[in-house]
Amino acid sequence: MGPTTSSTHASGRFATQAEVTRFCAAFPEFPRNKKGEVVQQRIADFFSHPIYTGHICSKHYGIHWLKAQHEPLISLELFEKVQKRRAGATYAPKRANIGDDFVLRGALVCGCCGTPQRSSWSTGCRKRYAYYLCQTKSCEAYGKSIPRDTLEAEVGDIVKTLQPTQGLMTLAKAMFRHIWEARRDQAKEMGASGKREILRLEKEIEGVLDRIMTASNDTIIRRYEDKVEVLERQKALMVENTTKQVEPKGAFDEKLELACQFLASPWKIWGNGTTAARRLVLKLAFTTPIEYCRKEGARTPELSLPFKA
Repeated sequence: MGPTTSSTHASGRFATQAEVTRFCAAFPEFPRNKKGEVVQQRIADFFSHPIYTGHICSKHYGIHWLKAQHEPLISLELFEKVQKRRAGATYAPKRANIGDDFVLRGALVCGCCGTPQRSSWSTGCRKRYAYYLCQTKSCEAYGKSIPRDTLEAEVGDIVKTLQPTQGLMTLAKAMFRHIWEARRDQAKEMGASGKREILRLEKEIEGVLDRIMTASNDTIIRRYEDKVEVLERQKALMVENTTKQVEPKGAFDEKLELACQFLASPWKIWGNGTTAARRLVLKLAFTTPIEYCRKEGARTPELSLPFKA
């Protein structure tokens, strides 16, 4: 539950700590006090304790972001996002999530005014109906809804026309290999750069510790200790980010096969029917949003390089 709760709070699904408390209280196995209640202080401790990132901190013993032996439940990067969100003062209102019901949500604009089309459900006498519509009051198409199935079928017809030539498939394979090698070189360089930065932080920490040993003023010592804590935190975050910079996994031919399947026939992936698969097609095949005009229908957007060539 820990990683899931932290990630949803960082993403904004849980806007306040009180919402997180109510969510955790719905699980009988979550720790409670003697009265059987989940108190907000426990949630606050849950979000602010570095132990969940795989590090040990203790002001009493002077330990700052020491790498522990146990496996972390969340990444230090996610922990930092949670702290920034907890320090903020604004919250997004909770609303129903209907994004999975509309494939073109965020990828469709009005052909008259160019603003993103909205999507919504409308309740009739016997069933509900899904629509796209423009809600720009100054637009001539304002409030005129288009049935979801009709519009998405027209976009499917555009996807069906995407069919690259064999020559382009050969060119695409060469491009993929070039990008694969570039990503591998980039991972090595970023890993080496990260190690250099870690060494720099370690030297700076050693320098501050030497100053603490020679200082006699309690105020100055406390400031040096605070500086060490900040540097140790930066070092821990740098170590985590450096370990993420790994070379591409798997054999090149295996990864290439998946890419070639998409290039050969995007319509097969679109016909899969899942929202995630269709959005992937839109993202990879088109570089601009899809315009829809009530008189002309869906207009073909700017194609990505393989299909454009």
